[in-house]
Amino acid sequence: MSKHTTFFMQLGAGILTSLFIQHSALAANKAQHLDRIVAVVNDVVITQSELNERITTIKTQMQANNVPLPANDVMHKQVLEQIINKKVQLQYAEQAGIAVTEEDVTKTIQGIAKSHNLPLDVLYQKVAEQGLTRVAYHKDIREDLILQRIQQQNVAAKVKITPQEVDAFMRSQAWQAFNTKEYHLEDILITLPETPSPKDIAEAKKKAEATLAKIKGGMSFEEAAATDSNQENALQGGDLGWRKLPEIPAIFANELVKMKANDLLGPIRAPNGFHIVKLTGVRSLGKQPNPGEMRAQVQQLIFQRKFEENLQQWITRIRSGAYIDTRTEA
Repeated sequence: MSKHTTFFMQLGAGILTSLFIQHSALAANKAQHLDRIVAVVNDVVITQSELNERITTIKTQMQANNVPLPANDVMHKQVLEQIINKKVQLQYAEQAGIAVTEEDVTKTIQGIAKSHNLPLDVLYQKVAEQGLTRVAYHKDIREDLILQRIQQQNVAAKVKITPQEVDAFMRSQAWQAFNTKEYHLEDILITLPETPSPKDIAEAKKKAEATLAKIKGGMSFEEAAATDSNQENALQGGDLGWRKLPEIPAIFANELVKMKANDLLGPIRAPNGFHIVKLTGVRSLGKQPNPGEMRAQVQQLIFQRKFEENLQQWITRIRSGAYIDTRTEA
């Protein structure tokens, strides 16, 4: 083999090696960018790929429900906040020793399939259509069960309802006049810290008033919720679904009975922040339960109302005790 031939072989090998190194570096940079840290919650990191995966799932769900998608930066912010809230609660649960077995997860999924009259394989197929793998779905169910247990322990177990409260509500004019109806509500919440300063209150109120002005100026309520609301359901347009009067916070309920479909209410100050509420519809319930069933129903609905009010305050409180660092794009 000539010296020239050897030289060119070595040169070719060097070029190929150089190209391989450059390609590997580019791939590594791309992977590093994809998995860059977007937030730190205590000692747990949230990566770009985790955030992107969750955004994709939520977008699929929103599109399936015909909910308009917000701008990308708004979606990024809202989903990241949801993930942070979830991480904080899961860490709190871990410290409290709360655990969920694979058997618990399997039984829950079987129960979901049964309640929807679906074979398990069809349920998993529908889950896949929402952008979730079977492994990811099991992980979500496990985390949801953990959240249920820690919320039960720290929020639900501390909700107290007296017989006098139930009696008073059932005697109230609002219940007597409107217990035959359900109300479809959408809600935007601008949160306040657990112990807000006058500055915190003023800033939150100003933001709520600006949000209301955008809605009155033509922005849809759903888009405003996705953009500004701090509720977990912000990306569902703030939809609270159909609710009976006792399920609705008293500060809304007292005004709600005077409203017509598509009327707006707010901003209203509540313990957890300022609310803007839209009444999208009213419907009759039809046949009423007997007095005993009605009393149990009222008690459950009052419990649900108190639980939801206290849950947001509890999440705000445990977040304030956590180290949270969100990162911006470099």
